[in-house]
Amino acid sequence: MIWRWAPAAYAIAPGDALVQLTDERGIDARPAWSPDNRTIAYQSNREGNYHIYLMNPDGTNKRALTQGATDNRHPIWMADGKTILFDSFNGTHREIFSVNVADGNIKQLTRLGASANFPAPSPDGKWMTFYLFKNEVLDLWKARIDGSDAKPLTREMASSAANQCTFACHHAGWSEDGRNIVYSAGELDTIWMVASENGTPQKIIDDGEDNHFPWFLPDGRVGYITEHIEPSNAWTDFWAYDLKTGKRDLLQTRMAMQGPLAWSNDYRRVLFPSPRGGNFDIYLIDLDADGGTDALQGKNAKSVRIITPAPAGAPARAPTVAPQEDNTSLIVGGALGFGAVLALVLFFALRKRK
Repeated sequence: MIWRWAPAAYAIAPGDALVQLTDERGIDARPAWSPDNRTIAYQSNREGNYHIYLMNPDGTNKRALTQGATDNRHPIWMADGKTILFDSFNGTHREIFSVNVADGNIKQLTRLGASANFPAPSPDGKWMTFYLFKNEVLDLWKARIDGSDAKPLTREMASSAANQCTFACHHAGWSEDGRNIVYSAGELDTIWMVASENGTPQKIIDDGEDNHFPWFLPDGRVGYITEHIEPSNAWTDFWAYDLKTGKRDLLQTRMAMQGPLAWSNDYRRVLFPSPRGGNFDIYLIDLDADGGTDALQGKNAKSVRIITPAPAGAPARAPTVAPQEDNTSLIVGGALGFGAVLALVLFFALRKRK
């Protein structure tokens, strides 16, 4: 990989295929596009605790949206682009909150007295899903957007007693009509779907591969990521599954990063965090730029390293709580040499033992 330094440039030059958007201390992860693709939300522990930050798509205008002793993670935008949902730990419990992007006003939405995380709003903004870990059992839950009428959509989706993975690692995905929800289950290799109203979970992808991070594509198909690990190589594939016909289409192959990925509305730009520069930072790949596909596949892609200050801005008020250990499933990418592949294999193995 060739780095082209541009320390004085605070904007991406047209045509750059691979761009580093953050360059701060700590871990920057979980990027999420706003509905209009004009703003990126992400989580960062650059100041100690994880908090929600915003920046422009070119890496400029970084600012904190939350602050304080909270541990705030997994931002996701409401469809109106005015509110972001996230989960926050108070030293005892993790609950779902919302924050107003314009004024930083924070509201607590759930009070379940357990560990709730990865909120996902319905397209109409009236409901949300999230994962709840309680009594050593992980399930997918649904509630009104204000946190009321909370109830489980699954029953013992994963449990410690069954030696399954009991921490969530992605947002569930809503269909455009709000009728169906897709998610990954505790065995870490199957894709499931459940109706949002009184549904019974159904396994829709079970092919023996490591399948993760499902979501609904604009055409109604289910997108998901398949991970591949070999002794000297590792990559991911992006698939689309037709619920009506059962047909699967390979949309992108041999991608040099782990999911989940954050795609723009037109699926021509993708955000992901990576430690390729020595620290977990957020990168952008533009498939329409010269070398875009090569960058996606880690083939000697040129990169612009954007170094911008991270102004504090006007952080929002936040409840005073203690931090929590990070169990975030981080995205690994880049032109992978043998050492990087070995680290990636160890990462996957350790993740699946949790």
